[in-house]
Amino acid sequence: MAKWRPADSPRVEPPEWYRTYHPEAWDEPDAQERSMMAGSKGYGEWPAELHEMHAYRRWQHAKHEYRRQHPDLAEQEFKDLVEGERRARAQERYRL
Repeated sequence: MAKWRPADSPRVEPPEWYRTYHPEAWDEPDAQERSMMAGSKGYGEWPAELHEMHAYRRWQHAKHEYRRQHPDLAEQEFKDLVEGERRARAQERYRL
């Protein structure tokens, strides 16, 4: 007897900035980074690796906000994550 399975809904495609990290797009310091830079006067020049870390944080924060505004995308990403974990565990079981 065949099992009935609901048809998968069409995939939600996020914008390009969401899928690919471009450091130059997130280069402008936000309020948090500016306050840290202002508080480190004796530190000298703001280290590039810290600036890069904060640019990545800004991108991740923007992605989080985008997911909050687009629950279909958030649900799709969660299902993909769960399905990927399920497949990985199934492969481990069969290797043993």
